Amino acid sequence: MNEPSLLASPLGSDLSAIRAQAPASIGLYVHVPFCARKCPYCDFNTYAGIDDLHQDFVDALCAEIVLRAPQSDGRPVHSVFLGGGTPTVLDSEQLDRILQTIREHLDVAIDAEIPCEANPGSSDAARFERLRAAGVNRLSIGAQSFDADDLQFLGRIHDVDAIGAAVQA
Repeated sequence: MNEPSLLASPLGSDLSAIRAQAPASIGLYVHVPFCARKCPYCDFNTYAGIDDLHQDFVDALCAEIVLRAPQSDGRPVHSVFLGGGTPTVLDSEQLDRILQTIREHLDVAIDAEIPCEANPGSSDAARFERLRAAGVNRLSIGAQSFDADDLQFLGRIHDVDAIGAAVQA
């Protein structure tokens, strides 16, 4: 009996042909759909004010990582991008658990790039230190603007000084 293909195409593509064309390594994007506040310009799938769902989300995400890991076919992971939303609204233990689950179930390259988006309004030196300890090796700090009026217009939760403080941290 043939096992159903998770990558079956309505055009009848053979899974082995798809695998033969697959890249030698893969990159992961992990979307964290939470923010401290939803910015009015944002079109991403994000939510604010439901912090009580963070742990349920992390539990479900880790279960999905375990479920989907075999689809990597053993290819090494060269990048794990934590984006969103604002991943740094999750607590450090939750972010660490996500990265640990990825490492336990996928072949993460020793030199993999592991960036994390962070907003100046939800980050500080202690959080950055914990991210580094969890394996994050690049930050993408969402400043959006260095003009106070623009930040207010955009509905950002930080001011210009917080941008400098986040970069310094």
